[in-house]
Amino acid sequence: MKIGVAYLRMSTDKQEYSIDSQLRLILDYAQHNNILINKKYIDEGISGRNAEKRPAFMQMINDSFNNKFDCVLIYDSSRFARNLEQAIVYKSELKRNGVELISITEPFVDDDTSLITDALFGAMNEMYSRKLSKNVKRGMEQKALRGEYLSCAPFGYDRIISGKPLQINKFESKIVKLIFNKYLNGQTTFSIAREMNSLGIKTKRGNKIDTRWINRVLNNNTYKGYIKFNINGKTIYRKADHDPIIEDSVFDNVQKLLNANLKVKKYKERPIEYKKHWLTGLLRCKYCNSVFVYAKGYNGRSDRFRCGGYSLGTCLHPSSITVKKIENIVINQLENIISNDNILYSLTLIPKNNIENVLIDKEILKINKALDRSKDAFLDGIDTLEEYKKIKTELSKKLKNLYEQKENNNNVDYNNFKKNVINTLEIIKSDKDTSEKIKIIKNIINKIIYDKDSNSLSIFFWN
Repeated sequence: MKIGVAYLRMSTDKQEYSIDSQLRLILDYAQHNNILINKKYIDEGISGRNAEKRPAFMQMINDSFNNKFDCVLIYDSSRFARNLEQAIVYKSELKRNGVELISITEPFVDDDTSLITDALFGAMNEMYSRKLSKNVKRGMEQKALRGEYLSCAPFGYDRIISGKPLQINKFESKIVKLIFNKYLNGQTTFSIAREMNSLGIKTKRGNKIDTRWINRVLNNNTYKGYIKFNINGKTIYRKADHDPIIEDSVFDNVQKLLNANLKVKKYKERPIEYKKHWLTGLLRCKYCNSVFVYAKGYNGRSDRFRCGGYSLGTCLHPSSITVKKIENIVINQLENIISNDNILYSLTLIPKNNIENVLIDKEILKINKALDRSKDAFLDGIDTLEEYKKIKTELSKKLKNLYEQKENNNNVDYNNFKKNVINTLEIIKSDKDTSEKIKIIKNIINKIIYDKDSNSLSIFFWN
């Protein structure tokens, strides 16, 4: 009697034979052919295109090295592999290990013709798999174009009937609305996640909520009643057939706020709630440009800010300043700006939309090059005088608009800036949370450079 194992696979597409049906037929075949099945390897809901993604299959191949069985029984060759190259490789692997592969529904062939037969069945299975994949993608594309939501129901929705529109989950939808409102009202994704966890709110899968999950909720077009689906290299964006949870205006305002926060957020920057002082992240060393870190005092020493570069050994200046001293200097300078217009108007303010100015400069450079090329074309007799004049007029008009736009970006509204300084002073002198103070101070200050030798500060303000 031969010792055999059964390999069974059922992919996600609808097939005639289930795992149970395959097993029943394999066991019946084994009984009539004097084969003892002592183990079953099952990959359920997994495609046959890639063997490495089928754990039971790979375990069976590994076990074949240990002489644990004489043969592998499969329902048909498509259960083994639908990739011609992999089918040949792993059938050869089994053969080298002395293991026979038996398909119970396909004709038995001898060694002389098995290579051709294997190649034929493998090619047919791969063609079927590729055709099936294309049909599935085409079907998904058509559903997306009709506005059908294709994935599992996101938090806030339930799928009551397959193929029917998503239904709003009353409890979860309230949480979604709460998350959007809190973010619009100035809470960070970190603080929202922490609050959701304190309330015992879980994801659809029962996991704790983190900042990544909050970001996915805030960015999910599903909540405004749309679907966004990527397939075959193109994006389908359509009004969906389910009801929205979030109004268009609220969703769009959240996207603007997310983009604005993304521009000012630095890579791996810690959440505001973790920062110990409202000047954290703003103070920099004159000599190495490293950010000063907050150092808690010990043995009677005061809390202080210390050069991060010196702490790491990359800066040769042991720069540090007590928290109380830096607070007083910054507050005094802000008060001087308010009380003395000469100081106010002498400030050099950094435009917040400096990125926009960089893009404008690139566009100006591009247009100037186009003007030069147009002039060369006229001088070489390629363009007529009338054509040259027309092109020059159009490009000059674009240049004028760009210079005006850049000038507007650089214009300083000193009255508005003064109001912002007054408001900032009021907040940082109050008993409000550190997170609120950080937000308000970062709205007017870009950075603060500390010079240890002269014991002075240079504050760079936002316009």
